[in-house]
Amino acid sequence: MNPRAQTTQDWIQGFVWRLELSGGPNILKLCGCLLGFVILAVCFNWRVNHGFSNPEAMESAQLGRRLAAGAGYTTYSIRPSTLGLLERADPEREPETQARSVPDLNIAPGYPIVLAGVMKILPFNFAANPNTIRSYQPESLIIGFNDFLFFLSILLLFNLAKRLFDSEVAWISAIIFAGSEIYWKFSASGLSTMWLLVIVLAVARCLIALEEREREEPEASRGGSIALAIVVGALVGIGGLSRYSLAWLVIPVLLFIGVFLKRRRAGMLFATLLAFALVMTPWIARNFKISETPFGMAGYSILENTRPYEEDRVERSIDPFAAGLSHLTPRDIVNKLIVNEGKMLKNDFPRLGGNWVWSFFLCSLLIPIKHEGSRRLRYFLIGSLALLAIVQPLGQTHLSLDAPEINSENLLILVAPLILVFGVGFFLTLLDQIEFPTLRIRRGVAMLFAGAMFAPLALELAGPGDEEAPSAYAPFYIQRTAELMHPNELMMSDIPWAVAWYGNRPCAWLTVSTASSFEELDRRAPVHAIYLTQRTSDRPLFSRILANRHSWEYFEYNSLPETVWPQGAVPPGFRLTNAPPGYRPSQLFISDEVRWKTAASR
Repeated sequence: MNPRAQTTQDWIQGFVWRLELSGGPNILKLCGCLLGFVILAVCFNWRVNHGFSNPEAMESAQLGRRLAAGAGYTTYSIRPSTLGLLERADPEREPETQARSVPDLNIAPGYPIVLAGVMKILPFNFAANPNTIRSYQPESLIIGFNDFLFFLSILLLFNLAKRLFDSEVAWISAIIFAGSEIYWKFSASGLSTMWLLVIVLAVARCLIALEEREREEPEASRGGSIALAIVVGALVGIGGLSRYSLAWLVIPVLLFIGVFLKRRRAGMLFATLLAFALVMTPWIARNFKISETPFGMAGYSILENTRPYEEDRVERSIDPFAAGLSHLTPRDIVNKLIVNEGKMLKNDFPRLGGNWVWSFFLCSLLIPIKHEGSRRLRYFLIGSLALLAIVQPLGQTHLSLDAPEINSENLLILVAPLILVFGVGFFLTLLDQIEFPTLRIRRGVAMLFAGAMFAPLALELAGPGDEEAPSAYAPFYIQRTAELMHPNELMMSDIPWAVAWYGNRPCAWLTVSTASSFEELDRRAPVHAIYLTQRTSDRPLFSRILANRHSWEYFEYNSLPETVWPQGAVPPGFRLTNAPPGYRPSQLFISDEVRWKTAASR
């Protein structure tokens, strides 16, 4: 044999031997899984993803952009309620509309801070491409980052399932999780869900490590257990700062430590609670300082969708509580809980996680689990489900009405992966009761089960695909409209989150009406232009027009050209009168001056 060929062969054999000693097969499996995940992500985003459509996704993105630009936690999406809250907290405060002066009091800061870091690292280009309708490079990068978080959560779930059960449960759980269509939709939505999934799974993994340490290592050092308890508390605090409602998770965490961890219980409870408080308290203090509320307007979400506060009236009013609170009764809150709880039981629970494994989890509750750590984590999961089943319906707002499934208020989706693990474990336990001729056939049945859970995503990708419907969210056209405004001028729109994200201009939410509520906002912060889109024109116009002649639907209808509507123009006495051609009939842009000629010359 050629000496050089012999040397090459020896090197390859040595490399393979070293690879096996250093866990090489696991590395190769990880690389193979990563490659498969990347292919799946590319296919899904190419076939299904059409850019952001969720208002809170755009809110978080524009907050991240402001943070990355050094403007602090200030917003360009300005709610009238925020201005009113700031004014009540400090009557001497001047109502300012520049983003550097309007702190955000609605969106929890955790995820926007993460996005700001991503924007500092990756090459974001915020100029929209005029040749594409919905494609927007910054959104593609954010979705790619969420896909990375999705893959990280799959690894965490695999590790957790392997620790609680065995490798087979871990593989089947990871495959079903990776093939759940609903999680791919959340990843493509731009919401904070994938970030929170990583946090929730990390909390569960740390609880299991803490439980095993206290149960199996009686001589283990006290410092290690306290350190783990601190990590758990900090993770729950980070989750609470990423979505305020998730802070309730600290209750089942403290119960888990207090009930199941007998040794050093007091020290670990104190460490967990202290870490949680240290993470949450500075932000609560910031909110108290500027608004005299712990969570800003987000703390009033329990009032939304009650009888006095239908839809998004709370956020669109300067002082929503001036008259409404006198009509609010405890029965209204109870009714909200009952109605939303009924919807959850009919819609959310039966298809929790986007597959059928929820039913296997329910059946698993009827049999005991021998492994003590698995049994204790199941109690933690049941407690978390019971708590979130109350927190979620009480905290639901207009966001859940706009997007009933893919929204930031869907908390149950965050614990669904843990339900998946226990459901798969129970299914494989049932499978073990059947005598198969060979082990290969049994494994084939298990993979067939995983394939059945994967089928909805596969059919979605293999189908003809949906044509992209006309939408108000066209980045280039929104940017072009926003450029008609000077940086410090205030626009008002029915899509202020999109104007803030795509157009990088301050934009107020539509007030409740064109009459007194608009005048209240205009008096505090002059509105220089109004931009109405399909979000208003596609609503049931005639029913709203007949119900309220001061509605924005009536305003838009009344502003149609004379060839369509004889009255023409805007309502008599309205301050904004200049409207450029090219927007109507589906949209309307009206300004205090002729801006489009000067914009064309810039």
